[in-house]
Amino acid sequence: MSVLEPSAAAATRTLVQQLAEDIAWLEKRAGQQPDSGRQTAELRLAAALARNQIGPFLSGSPSSPLHIAVVGGAGAGKSTITNFLVGTQAAESNPQAGFTRHPIAYTSMNGPPSWAQEVGFLGPLERLFNGRPSSHDADVYQVRRVAPVEGAGTLLDRAIVWDCPDVTTWQATGYVSRVMEVVALADIVVYVSSDERYNDEAPTQLLGLILQARKPVVTCLMKMREADAPHLVAHFQREVVARLPECRHVAACLPVPFLSSETLANPVQRAAQWRGPLLEHLAWWLDRPAETRRASVRGAMAFLTESEQRWLRVVRSDLSAMELWRELVARGRLEFEARYFREYLSNARFPRFNEALVRLLQLLELPGIGHYLSVALWALRTPYRLIKEAFVKLTAVPDTAGIPEGPVLEAALKGWLDLLNKEAARREGEHPLWAHVERGFQGTLQRESQERFKTSLLEFHRGLTNEVEVTARAIYEDLEKRPALLNTLRGLKFSTEVVSIGGTLIAGGLSPWDLLVLLVAPLIQEVTEFLGKQYVDAQKERARQRQQELLARVVANPMGEWLTGWPATGGSSYERLELALRRIPADIEQLGKAVRVKLNEAAP
Repeated sequence: MSVLEPSAAAATRTLVQQLAEDIAWLEKRAGQQPDSGRQTAELRLAAALARNQIGPFLSGSPSSPLHIAVVGGAGAGKSTITNFLVGTQAAESNPQAGFTRHPIAYTSMNGPPSWAQEVGFLGPLERLFNGRPSSHDADVYQVRRVAPVEGAGTLLDRAIVWDCPDVTTWQATGYVSRVMEVVALADIVVYVSSDERYNDEAPTQLLGLILQARKPVVTCLMKMREADAPHLVAHFQREVVARLPECRHVAACLPVPFLSSETLANPVQRAAQWRGPLLEHLAWWLDRPAETRRASVRGAMAFLTESEQRWLRVVRSDLSAMELWRELVARGRLEFEARYFREYLSNARFPRFNEALVRLLQLLELPGIGHYLSVALWALRTPYRLIKEAFVKLTAVPDTAGIPEGPVLEAALKGWLDLLNKEAARREGEHPLWAHVERGFQGTLQRESQERFKTSLLEFHRGLTNEVEVTARAIYEDLEKRPALLNTLRGLKFSTEVVSIGGTLIAGGLSPWDLLVLLVAPLIQEVTEFLGKQYVDAQKERARQRQQELLARVVANPMGEWLTGWPATGGSSYERLELALRRIPADIEQLGKAVRVKLNEAAP
């Protein structure tokens, strides 16, 4: 198998370590949730698979030796099966349930085990060198050498056999993680159960996880009367194995009846009847180490990929609280924007647009020599204009000054923060996130929000000044840039006024009716001003819309994003949660690509 370049190997180790640490953190977080035992075990296995199976494979670890893990419930006979595999009474058998409390590897190979030099090997477990008994309860593992036994076969020349602690007794909660490390490392699993406890919940769940990881399994049903073996095996396969996912990976279920101490002391000579079938079933994988290892890696990768979404369940209360917080911030943001429009923007006068209207009307008057004609028409309109101005002054309702923009924005922000503060205080006892937010409001969250708000307002006002000026100037500058259209409008307006006045004089002759000219002359101007005002009002509405959009883009949205992410900042556990949930999918995808490339390279 090819070995990665140093830089690539370092990158792979970093990626594997990061993924394992993120999953381990998620597992620790899951331990704080009720009814999360299954998800916690799944996360433990996932982190161990990344460290002990996928990482070494990508780093170019050799396929041999394979690893065989012997697992099961308390008092099932795991040490007996371990002795069957190694060919001698090497593992300490003890009638006390839960006697073995740390993993022990059995090998006949001399020299330092190369497989134990892998970076991250067995994660938190340290190798024990002083030969402590199996009952030593610590996060350690041992490697024991087994002298060759005549007639035992070559299994120990090709594989490492691991005798593991149980996962049933009350002490098991302290060392089940040690079992998961070895299960993840294993290429083959021998699952041991007894006729009395073969449906215990914890060992059965462990078997289910092993099968989900696509590991080949041989099951051994122990401690029965030989006559009862066929019935018990059939019942175990039907009621336990067949109900588990991926049960096709269970290669066989082998019965092993009660055996005398003399038989157990010499498994090669006296237990060949039961030892032989076990070795025969293992031989297929042992004869194909490279293929078996590749299958283990594919299974590990499939486990990570398929389990990813289920891991979210272990933090479902965290995710629910964060989603509710996100919705609350969004509701406050919408009310902030609506209040700004309702209390200020809908009543904004935009005086710059009034100036633009005056400029537009001036453009429509005749230039040059024609200006004198425009002055004459202006004089004819003067009586009407004076009367109109007087009437408007008499009937106009005093213009009440609206609330200035600054106080409206400050009040809208205060309302937004008050909503969040009130809701956090109300829900403080529901989830730690709300207590975290409430402490923030008692601390620096209010001040930080206001400082960030003031900074964004400066950018908003800079953009607003430019936006209003550009829109207002466009009202008349667009016409100035199109002289043909401008002159056409001037001519149309002037000719309409001349025709209207001339028509009135011709129709009435010299008579008092000629005074109607004083009404006809302003009429065209009124129509022109009306149309100009409609156009300017339309531009005002566009300016209001753009101003509202600018507020959302520069002030409301950034503030909303910051408030949404605030619980996950400053080193809080929610920041770590966000980081893990963001990195885990990306890391799994990246590892999957690397594994596929490596598998293609290693394919025969």
